[in-house]
Amino acid sequence: MHSAPVTETLHAPTAFAATHAQRADLMRVEEAALNATVVRQQMLYDGWLVRWAPSRAKRMRSVNVLGASTRPLDERLAHCSALYARHGLPLLFRLTSLCPDPTLDRAIGERGFVAYGHTRVMARDIVADELANTVSTLGMRQVDSSAFAAAVGMLRGSGEAEVAEHAARLAAIAVDMLPIVAHDADGTCVATALAVFDGDLMGVFDVVTLAARRGVGIATQLMHHLMACAAQRGARQAYLQVEPENIAARSLYGRLGFSDRYEYWYRSLPGNTAP
Repeated sequence: MHSAPVTETLHAPTAFAATHAQRADLMRVEEAALNATVVRQQMLYDGWLVRWAPSRAKRMRSVNVLGASTRPLDERLAHCSALYARHGLPLLFRLTSLCPDPTLDRAIGERGFVAYGHTRVMARDIVADELANTVSTLGMRQVDSSAFAAAVGMLRGSGEAEVAEHAARLAAIAVDMLPIVAHDADGTCVATALAVFDGDLMGVFDVVTLAARRGVGIATQLMHHLMACAAQRGARQAYLQVEPENIAARSLYGRLGFSDRYEYWYRSLPGNTAP
């Protein structure tokens, strides 16, 4: 999901405060992001989407708030705590600035749940002439889920189990996706990026650059390629997710026209806040 550092002067985009009229469009982005990370181990419970997949990715094993609830909060917490305990997982919430229950974050904070892992969701419109920006010195190749997970794992230094879990997660995605591996002139894999298409939205994930080749514009070329592909497919908006402290990535995406739209974060009890 995150790009390589860049060498230029870094300026992160300024924060974005959604108006009431914009919330519906942003909720559609949030829905698409959840569709892009669908898991088999999930259920709906009183307005909450509860996920308990055996994954390192927190969004795969957390509670996401989709609507208002009717049961008392402590009853819901007890129910979900028991469910997660049965699966050997801690109770973890993923909360957004668009949350339909504006009291929940404070309420569970008062019950000892610690906030961490803040992430910004950035977006930009896709225009018809995106192809004009696709001058590239790289070879861009579409691959299958297994090959993509292996390439990402190689770039990140992941273990076999993590690569296998990533491949299985990609294979389970119900919407259309475009896994891209970028190669240089001698065939070396230098970067990856995953585009996930949901209606007129394109989500960008797993943007990873070879450590030895960071800061030379590879991620920029890869992003331009994805934007051109999105325009050809009729997508109208692209979104991605990046931590606010990752100024290098946010600067890159800002130069590409992305801006902050909303944010999300996690809450769990102390001792369960590992990345």
